[in-house]
Amino acid sequence: MSSITDTSLVERRQSLRRRLQTQREVIALQLGPESGMKGSYPRSRTMRFLTQRPALIIRLLIGLATLLRTK
Repeated sequence: MSSITDTSLVERRQSLRRRLQTQREVIALQLGPESGMKGSYPRSRTMRFLTQRPALIIRLLIGLATLLRTK
């Protein structure tokens, strides 16, 4: 009786893995071509924004430091 239970657990695990993989593929399609970046750095949009605009970030940090210093 143990082998029947083991087999059903293995089958359920395989089924769940297939469903999860299918779900991941659907989500990737919904996110569009940007989701297929294949490990490029940086992955998050926030970090890409920060690293691609260093002059803007420096100005923001200077402004913040000035604001904090005056208070």
